[in-house]
Amino acid sequence: MINKYKFYILLLFLGLHLTVFSQWNYNPSINTPVSTSSNDQQDVRIVTDSKGGAIITWVDFRNNISLADIFVQRVNAAGYPLWTSNGKAICTNAADQTAVSIAEAGNGSAILVWQDWRNGNRDIYTQKVDSSGNILWTANGVAVCVKSYNQSSPKIISDALGGAIVVWEDSSAGSWDIYAQRISNTGITMWTTNGVIICNAADSQINPKIDLDGNGGGIITWQDKRNTGDYNIYTQHINASGVVQWTANGVVICNAVGNQTNPKIEPNGSGGAIIGWQDKRGVDYDIYVQSINASGIVQWTANGVPVCTATGSQSAVDMTSDGVNGVIVSWKDLRSGKPVIYASMINSSGTVQWSSNGLALGNGSNPNIAGNSAGGAIITWQDSTSGTSNVYAQNISSSGTKQWGATAIDVGTAVDDQLGPKNVATGNGGVIFAWQDYRNGNNFDVYAHHLAPNGTSGIADLLNQNKTVSCFPNPFNLQTTFFINTQIPIEQWTLTIYDMVGKTVFSKTVANSKSVTFSRNNLSTGIYFYEISNQTKVFGNGKLSITD
Repeated sequence: MINKYKFYILLLFLGLHLTVFSQWNYNPSINTPVSTSSNDQQDVRIVTDSKGGAIITWVDFRNNISLADIFVQRVNAAGYPLWTSNGKAICTNAADQTAVSIAEAGNGSAILVWQDWRNGNRDIYTQKVDSSGNILWTANGVAVCVKSYNQSSPKIISDALGGAIVVWEDSSAGSWDIYAQRISNTGITMWTTNGVIICNAADSQINPKIDLDGNGGGIITWQDKRNTGDYNIYTQHINASGVVQWTANGVVICNAVGNQTNPKIEPNGSGGAIIGWQDKRGVDYDIYVQSINASGIVQWTANGVPVCTATGSQSAVDMTSDGVNGVIVSWKDLRSGKPVIYASMINSSGTVQWSSNGLALGNGSNPNIAGNSAGGAIITWQDSTSGTSNVYAQNISSSGTKQWGATAIDVGTAVDDQLGPKNVATGNGGVIFAWQDYRNGNNFDVYAHHLAPNGTSGIADLLNQNKTVSCFPNPFNLQTTFFINTQIPIEQWTLTIYDMVGKTVFSKTVANSKSVTFSRNNLSTGIYFYEISNQTKVFGNGKLSITD
């Protein structure tokens, strides 16, 4: 017996592993609750935890129906919430906290930023939480900017060193300007007190977005009203020391006639960025993109490459990297008279790769896009065609082929409304979704869902595949269930579980059933091994992981 399990241990250290299945509820009308606390939980945001799970944040009215707080939850790869039930409080100051943004900060930690009314006007605060849900900085947040007048719409990006760079709109000079600040991994502001000026040109600059430059700094884009009363798109580079690198007040990305709004930004792989936006230089809004290099020089057609100029309005643009220095763009499209989600790819040379004017994915609005780890993207959206709003998704390959069938996959289809879906890649081609959900009929809660790369939950796969022995969830926290394939002619069998040195820690004989549930009881977290057998044959064995 011991020799056999020495062999299993050898397999483990050689890196061999079995497919594991999760706690995620595979039914899109049930899903996995993240927070079902009283009153509303809204404005959901999500990032990876870099370990196959996700960190989800939202604004939360459980303590006051009129004044929001900031809460967060980590869900591991198996679908278990790891922190305080219904979420860990990030800021519960008596004033209103809203417009939360989040960045993954390494090893399962995250840094959050929000706008905060505690001083009588909107200021910017930030907080870091570690992988165990411990608050690391000053209770209720570190002040990023506490000047007079209002600061709002903060966005955050990791600096790849455990800290972050934050950008926001600032009205202290009378009109809206763009500022930035870097926060160290210990919560210390590293640049000029209350932020470095990114742009204080005439009139208003709003809606900033940021991405890393690859060297500890950031590239920032925004919509800018300095010229003719219409909004144009500008960008600026700030280095890791807080020094602006390009033309004062920014490099123009697009100053065509009409409004250019809602910019998005992704790295271009050479120290610059690709910027996308919605553009009303014609009759209706269209979608355009532009690349800028590390020296601040635009690389493609002046005023941008058209991605979609179809009839009707195209808006709600979102964008993700394709992994090879291009981007995949999604948007809401009204060319047919009703909202439909479209997507397109633009390569590193600025050439549109898929169908002219985009690939139609399904009816809906409010798209959100994440890379699929294979050069394509997973896009989610909400659709109210049936009367109430549900959440759907589609996986597109790098060649523009739908991976999850001709129609979208159901993600959240419970009663009443599911709104504002966000998604993040798990790192293995899968995806985790989160949204605000009105299924209880009284207030919004937060729910999540997981899909494997092939568009199934993993559990659904388990029940349909021709495996002799399976178990899920695995890893697990409290309980897991073992199954024998119903086609195996066996009336009695024994489940045995061993620790790392081959000691039996559990054994149970099962009669006239093809499943058994195992509870961890007093077993420590770690790796174990299971075997399912009868007196004459071993039907299956494998690795079992217990987590907290």
